[in-house]
Amino acid sequence: MKTIKVLIVEDEIIIARDLSHYVEELGCEVVNILMDGTEVLPFLSNNHVDIVLMDIMLRGPLDGITIARQIAEDFNIPLIYITANTDDRTFELAKATKPFAFIEKPFKKKAITRNFELLVEHILDSEEMDQDQFLLKDRIFVRVQNRMVKVHLGDILYIKANRAYSQIVTPERTFVLSSSLSTLESRLKAKALMRVHRSYIINLEKIDSIETGCVVIQQHTIPVGRSYWESFIGKVDLI
Repeated sequence: MKTIKVLIVEDEIIIARDLSHYVEELGCEVVNILMDGTEVLPFLSNNHVDIVLMDIMLRGPLDGITIARQIAEDFNIPLIYITANTDDRTFELAKATKPFAFIEKPFKKKAITRNFELLVEHILDSEEMDQDQFLLKDRIFVRVQNRMVKVHLGDILYIKANRAYSQIVTPERTFVLSSSLSTLESRLKAKALMRVHRSYIINLEKIDSIETGCVVIQQHTIPVGRSYWESFIGKVDLI
């Protein structure tokens, strides 16, 4: 079974060691403990991480919420906040980054381990061979009730992430799959399908127009993330 790799971002060393102990008890690997927020993104750029445990108040100029926004944009790594900042404004700002959980300090071991076990199980399930679809060279078969329905990859307009599910949108209908967007991205090998946002994969051949920071496909406006823009522009022929 795959070993889940965890990055802990926490500037109180005693708390960081406790978190590390709990995580390792669950059979996961702590790849690093970082205390300065400025170190997080460079570390993620050069190391594989499956889960980030993030404190909100950190050493350095970057707070945990600011870092979490960039993690969601560039890496799409699931994140759990552990924080003593529990006021409503902080919670709303943190919620906007779509964390898996928000755990208040002082925390109990049970709160950490239960949330962590749920997230680990979700990650492992997402990476297994999804029984809801069967991949061929130019099509997938998607389970709809009691039958498998053929979907040509060339007919896909775009794919949208919706929490633990993904929506495949075609001109005729929308299919809902119990697969994450990252799982689909790794398995759908059509050259025209491209990840352009943490929540979207689009069919480049279906683009009707391109605007600053977004594309339009059959009247659907789809954002293109900043970290994806350069790669996206390299795939389309702008005159």
